[in-house]
Amino acid sequence: MHGRRALLFIAGGTTCVLAALIGAYVVLTAFRPEVEIRRMLVAMTEVQTVSERSAFSWTRGEGSDRATTTLYVTGQLDVFDPSAIGQATKFRLFRLRRGEENVDLSGEIRVIGGTSYLTYAPPGPKIESVDFSKSGTWVSFLPGELPQWGAVIPGLDDPIRDQGTGNKEQETGWTADGLVRLRGLLSRADIFIVAYDDVTEVISGHATRVIDGRFDPDALRSFLRDAIRARENREPTTEERLAVETLAKALEKLDVRFWIGIDDHLLYRVQAAGAVPDANVSSSNDNLLVPFDLIVELSDFNEPFEGNAPSNAISFSSLFERQFGAHSASAAVNDNAVLLPDEASLLPTQKSGNAMDSDNDGLSNALETFYRTNPNVADTDGDGTSDGEEVLNGKNPRGDGTLFGFGIGE
Repeated sequence: MHGRRALLFIAGGTTCVLAALIGAYVVLTAFRPEVEIRRMLVAMTEVQTVSERSAFSWTRGEGSDRATTTLYVTGQLDVFDPSAIGQATKFRLFRLRRGEENVDLSGEIRVIGGTSYLTYAPPGPKIESVDFSKSGTWVSFLPGELPQWGAVIPGLDDPIRDQGTGNKEQETGWTADGLVRLRGLLSRADIFIVAYDDVTEVISGHATRVIDGRFDPDALRSFLRDAIRARENREPTTEERLAVETLAKALEKLDVRFWIGIDDHLLYRVQAAGAVPDANVSSSNDNLLVPFDLIVELSDFNEPFEGNAPSNAISFSSLFERQFGAHSASAAVNDNAVLLPDEASLLPTQKSGNAMDSDNDGLSNALETFYRTNPNVADTDGDGTSDGEEVLNGKNPRGDGTLFGFGIGE
């Protein structure tokens, strides 16, 4: 009798212990969105190659000066060696301005083994020393030469980075030691205030969790300063601290949505929307905001890199000497002269006349195809506003919502 009671007591105690252990396991391993974002950040530092499709759209100005710019990018990145990142990236820029010609510029940039290659689709920007009216005209740049070309995308007018600091050559990559420090930093990063409503979505055959977040302003600034320490293994300079403050102001007002793989914790899509202080306006007035939308889709993680060096590329050094003269080329470099200054470049334009705008809605037939609107109906979604006016205001001309996401991959 006593032995049976002892066995029951032991069995009951064991059951209680197992229940407690199971309960503790469930609590400790329960999904937490802030932890999942940290896992994603670390997982992405271990990716060696990735394909991307992205769209970045912003609107500036008022009245007749109002213009909407949309930049589309598609390509592949090779980050196997973080000190020499490779890429094969195609880009297309549209700018729609009320009552004026529309900009349509496209091209491709590749970085292979430290050498950069650049081309534009005809007619390309106008420059005396090279003729981009011939399809497949490439210019090659040795390390350090690309800044002397000028902006890769002339007149980009990026609201986040001014033309003097961005839109040029990529910075030197991370060292192996710096990358180790970065992974440690990301593993404990807590820069987002997040929310998760148990929403999942399948992207490219992968089940993902959809997590919403906003930057924690103080944590973001601390993280950006720590990232400099991790990369350079030193304290940030005064200039770098000011740059951190500028970047933090550009990010802290954004709403961000992540699509993170449930099984592999990789980032398959990220979307950001909001308004940022205008980096191209010299003012401390934070009310000068530029509304924009950004969406990036990532796929083909760790697939073989397919970029290759174009044959018969024209060397930049020969173009630079042709433009400035062999004896003045070195002086031009010292004076920060560029071959393609924004104010001198003539971007390709297309007129939205009746011949090219069948429904006279402000979008040429080419743009109608790009934005997937009806070229024979001025108001595709029937909401009372013409397709051209909706695009000018950063709105979706085919329904509700914002402009971003149109044309990706096309």
